[in-house]
Amino acid sequence: MEMDELAYSSRMVGWSPLGKLLLVMALLIVGLITESILVPLITFAIGLFLMAYSTNMKVPFILALAIIEAIAIMVLGSGMISIMGDASQPALWEGKILWFDIHMTVDSFNKAWLIFFRAIAGVTLMLSFASSTPIPHLAQALRSLRCPTEITELIVLIYRYAFLLLEKFLVMLDAAQCRLGYNGSMTAIKSYAGAMTGTFIFSMELADKSEAALACRNYDGVFPVFHPPKKISAKWVVASIGLAVALYLIGLETVGWIDMAKLFAPMFGWVL
Repeated sequence: MEMDELAYSSRMVGWSPLGKLLLVMALLIVGLITESILVPLITFAIGLFLMAYSTNMKVPFILALAIIEAIAIMVLGSGMISIMGDASQPALWEGKILWFDIHMTVDSFNKAWLIFFRAIAGVTLMLSFASSTPIPHLAQALRSLRCPTEITELIVLIYRYAFLLLEKFLVMLDAAQCRLGYNGSMTAIKSYAGAMTGTFIFSMELADKSEAALACRNYDGVFPVFHPPKKISAKWVVASIGLAVALYLIGLETVGWIDMAKLFAPMFGWVL
């Protein structure tokens, strides 16, 4: 619900959904195929700017928590990559932690930072798209891409009725709390299990009622859109491809410009 409110209040909600998607995908692809750390840094800056412009940095708590968890996973994964260097190369740091053999090299350290910047750039870019594109706009965009009507309408149906199921689930949780349903870990597990079971049963009943209600309203399998989002224009295509090509050329010319091992060498006393 918070993401839905965030998308509809975004300053980018009026932009073409396909245009935004093309721009994000172009930046993600060029960040993945280049070996220069500078390009993921630039795409990260672009994603952060778009996200700030879209949300004015008013990020819901649950979304901020998800971002922090994603960054923690990136740090852990990049750290594992950095200590799994080629044993034939000179080690910056080697040893053993538990059952892991540590062999950090200059290449593995720089590779870990490259992967980290690629990942965090991808997160900011995708969040800038998700925080500015409501689900109905996305479904309409998929329909213009010749996506099967059954899939796009299923997306809209799930979107419309997910709020009812969420409301029912929260009501059951509140009812359990009023009856001391969280007094102890086992009791809490049983309360959550009961709420999820009740929500599932309610969803089946709601599906039957909704099918009859839609049939009474002459639903023919397509929800009409009275305010369709803007279509993609040639400007979006030219700008997205042009920016991707420019970043790719920058990546070719800047490979090796930023050496993270040299930057951190004075801090850790490494001899390169």
